[in-house]
Order: sequence, then structure tokens, then C-alpha cells
Amino acid sequence: MKAPSKSGASLAPVPDHVPANLVYDYDYIDDPGLIEEPHWRMQDLAEHHNPVFWSPRLGGYWVTCSKEWVQDITLNTDIFSSESNMIPPMEEKVKLIPLSLDPPEHTAYRMPLNRDFSPAGVAKFTDMFRAMADDLILKVADQGHCDFLTDIAEPLPVTLFMKMAGMPTDRLAEFRKLAEDATAAPEGSVRRQAFGQIVVILTETIKARQESPRDDLISKLLTIEVHGRKLTLEELQSYAMLLFLGGLETVVNALTFSIRYLAVNQELQAELRGDPSGISRAVEELLRLHGIASTIREVTRDVTFKGVDFKKGERILLHIPAANYDPEAFSDPAAFIPDRKEHHITFNSGPHRCLGANLARLELRNFLQLWFERVPRFRLDPDKPPVFFGGLNLAVRHLPIVW
Repeated sequence: MKAPSKSGASLAPVPDHVPANLVYDYDYIDDPGLIEEPHWRMQDLAEHHNPVFWSPRLGGYWVTCSKEWVQDITLNTDIFSSESNMIPPMEEKVKLIPLSLDPPEHTAYRMPLNRDFSPAGVAKFTDMFRAMADDLILKVADQGHCDFLTDIAEPLPVTLFMKMAGMPTDRLAEFRKLAEDATAAPEGSVRRQAFGQIVVILTETIKARQESPRDDLISKLLTIEVHGRKLTLEELQSYAMLLFLGGLETVVNALTFSIRYLAVNQELQAELRGDPSGISRAVEELLRLHGIASTIREVTRDVTFKGVDFKKGERILLHIPAANYDPEAFSDPAAFIPDRKEHHITFNSGPHRCLGANLARLELRNFLQLWFERVPRFRLDPDKPPVFFGGLNLAVRHLPIVW
């Protein structure tokens, strides 16, 4: 293994059952490589480190950057539970329905939303998305420059998702900050406060829909039944919390990382401009190269799994963006190969495969088509470098581009 990267988090003692060759000092929130070039760091982890390793940061946790390990762990829900979704752990576990539920309970709570996020379910939002995208693009097209994150990527998918869910659309900056604190703050107190504030906001929306239902996801949650009964307020809050976090983070960063890649790779940009029919294939490879979300599992009992000893209560970070660079799963993993036979796992695998995958694909395809039509060849602003940060979601704070 390469030398560890230092971070601000303290080091915890390494448990006796963890062999020295599986210990690597890595902070998934504050690692310097994530701040410098997050997906280069993902490639480094996948290529140079064991399929699984133990990090003594943030209280101590396992990490896997192997596609095979991620897939096998997500299928072994009796050993690796989704109930705990925080590293370091919070005093009170955050319940995100259906993400933090294991089968068969997970299935009962996920099924009511499957139709809304099916290809046909999200297709009805195509015209709305394209109109919103066109409006935002035209506002910057004549400027010759923009901060892609703040001018396009934040308002576009976030506003669409807030409208779909029935949440307020006029508090974007506040909501984004809360989502960032909830998923990337190393301090438990900051995460706890963020979750508390989000619950307050969502409860206001839930109660408003109880009084006056609309055609949105939260209104639908009020009508569904699980196990023959309506959802409790706590369950509604949990459902809405997951929608809130999912809608505010993933597509924003998928769009931004994709535009950054195209700004750097001018030949690919020119190719897609000349042949827009290749955009759909390109989107899949952009999604592989720029995975966003990692997820966490908790070990339910002492077990030896794939030759490694795990102890009950330990947590393992499924580092999905790194698993997309796994050299055992992908030939030439750093290369852009749009017609790969190997399938990426950006949207996870197993029962917890991302509910919003179809919506993300729709947004990326349609946005790139419109962007190429409205904006000439673009590149990174040489005087203003991008700003990145880590956490459960690899993210961008700023992406200045020029054309």
C-alpha cells in the first residue's frame, strides 16, 4: 500500500483482529486527495490498495473499493445491515426509509415508489426539465463564462426534484448547506443539528399536504399503505428525509463532474457535439467515471467473510466511486470507453439500487443535448480552479468555465 494521507481526524486504536497489512490511514471526509482530485483518488484507492482495508480514522471503519465486494455485501443483508448509515456513528441512528431497512422490510416500503421512478414515471417530467434547463442555459450563454455549479447544476436538478417531491423551491442555498452538513460533516453534533433542521422543514411540508394534497411525492406518501396501514408521521419524515438528501446531492454533482470532464477532454466534447446520438452511451461512461455516492453497512455478527474477520457492530464503507475503477472489474478503468460491456455500479447494486437512477439518466441526457446546442466549445477557467470536497457524496463547490 502507498503511504497514508493525513487528515484532521484523530486515530483510533486498531482492533486486535485486524492484521497490519489491512490497515490504511484514510479519511473519507477529509482526505487531501479528495480535495485535490476526488476521482483520481478513487482510482488510486482501487488500484493500489487491498479489496478491503481498515482505517483508524473517524473511530475506525472498514473500506472496500472492490466491485465484487460491494455487490456481495449488498446481497448479504443478514450479515451487513443497512441500519447504520453514518461514520462516525451518531448516538441516535438516522432512519432513512427505505434506505436503512433490510429485506424483506425494505421491499414493502420501496415498492410504493417504484412506479414513480420507473422510466415511464420520470419521462413525464422531460418537458419540464428541458424548459428549466433551457431557461438557465440562455441566461449564461451570452456571458462567455459561468460558475457551472451555482448557475446551472444547483438550481436545475434540485428545483425539479423539489417540485416532484412537493418541497419548497425558494430555499435552495439553505437546503444544500443542510444536505452537505448531514452527509459530510465529521462532527456528530453538526450532523445531528442538520438532520434536526431538515426534519422541521419536512414536517411543515407534510402537514401542509395533509391539509391540502397536491400531485407530488409527499402527497402520495400520505395515501400509501404498508402492511395494511397508513404511514406514521415518523415514517413520513424518514421517507421525506431520504428524498430530500437524494434530490439535493447526487445529480447536482453528476452534472458538474461530467461538464468538468468534457471541459478538460476537448476531443470528446467535439465528438459529442458532432454526433449527439452518442450522448446516451457517453452518459453511462461519465456516470462510471464520476460516481458520487458511497454507502455504509453495519456488521450484524462476528463473521469471517471472504477470508477477513469482521466483528459485530463494525461499519464498512462501500466506496462505490472507487469500485468503478476496480481493475479486476474494468479493463483500462481510467479510460473513457462508452461501449463497455462491464456495467458500472454508480447507482449501487442489490436491493438498495438507487431509486432515482432513471431520473438521473434522463436529466444528464437531456441537459447535454441542450447545452451543446446553446453553448459553444467550453473549457475550464484557467484562473479559477474547481473546488471539491469529500464525504458520503463526492462533491464540487465551484466549477468556473469559459467559452
